[in-house]
Amino acid sequence: MAFIVIYDANVLYPNTLRDLLIRIAQLPHLVQAKWTDEILDEMLRALRKNLPDISEEKGPAPAGADECGGPRLPRGGVRAPR
Repeated sequence: MAFIVIYDANVLYPNTLRDLLIRIAQLPHLVQAKWTDEILDEMLRALRKNLPDISEEKGPAPAGADECGGPRLPRGGVRAPR
């Protein structure tokens, strides 16, 4: 059974760390990566701040995202158990 792991914007950008974590999520039965649209928006803001020539049409999901564990979390994310 895979652990569900929430990847925040600070690990989705920079590229090297994102690549490593997406590759880990693609391994069977290890982790199931999740993120919210808000996390992707924050990552894209940081990316565009440092690379202003990145266009708005670029897909918001990190490369390899489709293979790393299923759908995104709902808008607003999740709450930690009490």
